[in-house]
Amino acid sequence: ALIQSYALIALSGAWLWGFGQLWNFMVIELPKDLGPYSQMSSLSMFMHRAFPMRETNDTEFDFKFDHVLMVAIVMVFLMMGWVSTRQEVKEQGTKSKKQAKAASPKKTQ
Repeated sequence: ALIQSYALIALSGAWLWGFGQLWNFMVIELPKDLGPYSQMSSLSMFMHRAFPMRETNDTEFDFKFDHVLMVAIVMVFLMMGWVSTRQEVKEQGTKSKKQAKAASPKKTQ
């Protein structure tokens, strides 16, 4: 379990790093390359408005270790399964009883 948690934290950090590279390209570099009178593409404008970086004055995508932990926790919750309801547990119990009954040899008299 400890190895899985470290792997998930590493995966979250890699994902945030990759997202930061994409954000820097779409919001900072691409408008520079297109020239001063160009308009931002719709994806660039979405990323600029949806993920603002006011802390860095929109000059770079910056994240800290607590952001990595938050992404890891959200990923864990998304990967968790739902707990079975009472009705589902009852159905599984009756199904397993029927299977056990059908699998047991019948006695002949």
